[in-house]
Amino acid sequence: MSSNLEATPNVRPRAPLRSKSREKIFQKSKLYLALYLLVLPTTLSLLIFSYYPKVDVLLMSFFRWQPPSVQEFIGFSHYKEAFSDPMFWQSFKLVGILLVANLIKLWPGILAAIALNRVKSDRLRYLIQVCFVIPMIIPGMVFLLIWKSFYDPDFGLVNRLLNLTGGMEVLQWMDTAMPRLSQALEPVQAGFLGPVFGGVGGLIVLGAYIMCAGRRKQHDASRWGDNLLLLIGASILPLVGFMGWGQSEWSVLAVAVTIVVWMFVCARRIGNSWIAWPFLLLAGVFVFLGELWRLPLTLFITFVVVELIRSRLDDYAAKPFFRGISLSLIGIGAMFILCGNMWTTPIGQFDSGAPAWLGNHNLVIPAILFWGFPWVGTVGVLIYLSGLQNISQDVYEAAKLDGVSPLGMIFKIELPLIMTQIRINLIFMTIGTLTTYEMFLILLGPDGGPGGKGMVPGLYMFTAAFSEGRFGYACALGMVLFVIILLLTIVYQKYVKVDK
Repeated sequence: MSSNLEATPNVRPRAPLRSKSREKIFQKSKLYLALYLLVLPTTLSLLIFSYYPKVDVLLMSFFRWQPPSVQEFIGFSHYKEAFSDPMFWQSFKLVGILLVANLIKLWPGILAAIALNRVKSDRLRYLIQVCFVIPMIIPGMVFLLIWKSFYDPDFGLVNRLLNLTGGMEVLQWMDTAMPRLSQALEPVQAGFLGPVFGGVGGLIVLGAYIMCAGRRKQHDASRWGDNLLLLIGASILPLVGFMGWGQSEWSVLAVAVTIVVWMFVCARRIGNSWIAWPFLLLAGVFVFLGELWRLPLTLFITFVVVELIRSRLDDYAAKPFFRGISLSLIGIGAMFILCGNMWTTPIGQFDSGAPAWLGNHNLVIPAILFWGFPWVGTVGVLIYLSGLQNISQDVYEAAKLDGVSPLGMIFKIELPLIMTQIRINLIFMTIGTLTTYEMFLILLGPDGGPGGKGMVPGLYMFTAAFSEGRFGYACALGMVLFVIILLLTIVYQKYVKVDK
């Protein structure tokens, strides 16, 4: 019997597309879940032990408290006190000196890394690297105590070395010559620099303003609005002082919000160069603290000088003039500070051959600056060396073919190519300089040594919290310091360029 029915082919039914997508999502979800579970302990640890204490510091800065006493909410009183605390801002003078000194102290580490990178023998280079690493195993407390013994007036290594090499006789001569030079320069400072520039600091501030204003390349009409905006920012604090604001918590908050809004508007109008101006204006506030009316006046003179030069010269031809004027003003001001403001009276400590470096208020800062000689940090050298070893040999060979000398290699090849590592060390150095207080506590005590000359913001915070029991005020000081460090870090990110 024949059948008209056709055989049905044996075809596997296709799985629905929706089920395939669900299966794929399920597989990815299992992978992501496993990854998130692996990251979860680290994330929780960061939130609990790192971020929560910092948020708690911000909250506790608005309270008057001392463990385990009851907390009392006082609003912005601690911040108002911090901005009017002369001792807190006085501590930033030493930090400013240390920042400038530490910028110079970066160079021995950079040069040591370059010299180590140029060692031809791999075994010798490895041996030297080991010698650099060995000091890391010495506890930092032991290192500080060793340096404290170096400054002992009777058997310290510093005095023994100065007596052995004849350096003590040089210091005795300078103890007489430098005060005489300071007296000779005093009429110039009192009769000319003071009335005209507001002092030596005003001369340096004017040079810094001209240097920053001269970097602007745009010649359109918008520069008049930008200059007016900066003048308004420079007039905020003098206007506040003239109007008598800042007497209440809310007026302090209003001034702070006004400054923040002004910085935001500057960022929108001027671009990246706005970052330098808040620090320059803050430096002007410190310099003209008793005569804040000089701050907008100095900025106005800056814009007048810049516009007069640019009205006659193009940007390329005006650039050397701006650099020459600014560096001349800064150099003259630095010369007056070194020769006329630092060693004004005889110290009288060198005649006996046993000066008390940590016991005399005139010698505390020089002792702190010399601390850590020869200033070749282990971690810094290794960071620089890692960047140098990533430079291709083809770059060196091309530079040799172009006739670049070994000294020229440093400034034309090696330094530009390790700017990433220099920026990292620069940020770490700045944070460490602004926050470190252990060295000063061990070397000088909680009061910062004789006359408080060694007082830094970190030590002042420590004293406020653990000596005076003002934990809320110490938290407010910490938040002010945090904002300053954050802004400095942004400046480094913008201005320390990495050219490859």
